[in-house]
Amino acid sequence: MELHFEDLALTIRAGQMYVPFGLKDEALFLTVRSHLIELLCTRSEIFYFGMAPDNTADGQDELLQDGVFYRIIGYEKNLGIDLENSAEEILSAFHYLVDNFVPRWSTLFVEEGKAKKQITIELLYQEVF
Repeated sequence: MELHFEDLALTIRAGQMYVPFGLKDEALFLTVRSHLIELLCTRSEIFYFGMAPDNTADGQDELLQDGVFYRIIGYEKNLGIDLENSAEEILSAFHYLVDNFVPRWSTLFVEEGKAKKQITIELLYQEVF
């Protein structure tokens, strides 16, 4: 029997922060981890929660947001939540994931349009825990 897991993504604003350009994977995760945990603990506003997006605005300003964001992607099964959970339950589940596990990879996405620049720090958790 083959198991099938769905990827859920949470995106929250990172606010005014130093973006650690040039770092990838574990070094990037370790640099942003405490800031991200703090945001998840203080119940930051959820910018997006749902199925994992494809991240491709391709320079289209109407698809971009100005600012810095965190996007955390994990398996629905590992998170223990689904699309029907409350904001508090969603933030709590992602907080537990970030606080207790190292992502499979971490990276920075920078997308620019004519008037907007969106920077996303993405953490991908795709292991069965």
